[in-house]
Amino acid sequence: MKKLLFISAALSFFISCNNPKGESKKSTDTSGEEFHWNYPDENAVTKIINTNITIDDKDLISKLNTDFKKEKFKIDEVQTIKENSYPNCKENLILKFKGNGIKEYYVKRQEAKPKNYYPDFTMWIYEFKNEEETKIAEYEIQKAFNSGNGFCNGKSPEYIVRYKNKIIHLGTRAEMFRGYIKNYADKIEKLND
Repeated sequence: MKKLLFISAALSFFISCNNPKGESKKSTDTSGEEFHWNYPDENAVTKIINTNITIDDKDLISKLNTDFKKEKFKIDEVQTIKENSYPNCKENLILKFKGNGIKEYYVKRQEAKPKNYYPDFTMWIYEFKNEEETKIAEYEIQKAFNSGNGFCNGKSPEYIVRYKNKIIHLGTRAEMFRGYIKNYADKIEKLND
C-alpha cells in the first residue's frame, strides 16, 4: 500500500511539472510584473557593455588588503578576464561585459572560522572610463540581478557595489559566508565618502 501511495504521489508530481507544449513558464515578480523562468532562451538579445581599456585597481585593493590581513583573509588568485555575463530573466537579455577592464579575485580566509570552515568569496571588478558610464552599467547589472525574483543569476549570496569608476561584484558559494561579503560590500561603499 505504501509503495502504491508513493508511486501515485511521484507520478502526479511529474505530471504537474510537465510542460508538454513547451510553453514559457510565467510568473510574477515582487513588483507584479511578469517574467519567464526559461529566459534567457534562444531568442535572447545580448547587450554588450564595454569596460575600460585597462584596469587600475591598486588603490582599492590596497585599502581592502589592510582589512583582509586584519580578518585573516588573503587574495589567493587574480585573473584578468576579457568578458563576463549575467542573464536578465525579465527582459530575455544577456548582459555581457567585455574588454580589458575586468579582474577576478579569489579571496580565502587563512584560519578556520567557524570551526573547520574556511570562508571564501570571489570578487569581480569592472572598470569604466568615468563614473557616468559606471552608474549606467550598475543600473543594468542590478536589473539583471533583481530579475526572476532575484534568482535569475543563482541563489548564492551576491552584492553589487560601486567604487568611483568601478563596479565590484562580490559573491560566495555558501549562505553561511554572506556576512563576510556584506561586510566588504559595506566597507567598499564607505570608501566612496
